[in-house]
Amino acid sequence: MMNEPDKSTFFIDLQRLVVDYVKTRLELTQLVAFEKISKIVAYLVIGVILALLFFFGLLFASVVLGIFLSDLLGSTLIGFGIIALIYLLVFMVILSLRNKLIAPVIINSIIKILYERSQSDEDEIQED
Repeated sequence: MMNEPDKSTFFIDLQRLVVDYVKTRLELTQLVAFEKISKIVAYLVIGVILALLFFFGLLFASVVLGIFLSDLLGSTLIGFGIIALIYLLVFMVILSLRNKLIAPVIINSIIKILYERSQSDEDEIQED
C-alpha cells in the first residue's frame, strides 16, 4: 500500500491552524481598533489644547480691544458692550451653521480615521 498520511492528525492540525488563525485575526482587529481609538483621543486632546490656547488669546485680545474702544468712545460700558455684541453675532452665526458646516467636518474627520487603511492592511490586500 501507498504511504497515506494519517487523516486524524490532518484534521487535528487543520483545527489547530484555524483556531490560531482566528485568534490572530481577533488580536489584529483589536490592535487596529485600539490604534484608531488612540488616534481619535489624540486628536481630541490636541483639539482641546488648541481650543484653550485660542480661547485665552481671544480673551486677551478682546480685553485689549474693549479697553481700546472704551478709550476711543469715552465709555467703558459702550466699549465692552460692542465686544459683547460681536461675540453674540458670532455665536448666532455658528449656531445657525452648526449642522451645515461644523458637524459634517467633525463627522467626516472621525469617519476618515476609522476607515483609513493601515499599511499592514494594504500589504495584506496586495498579497491576496
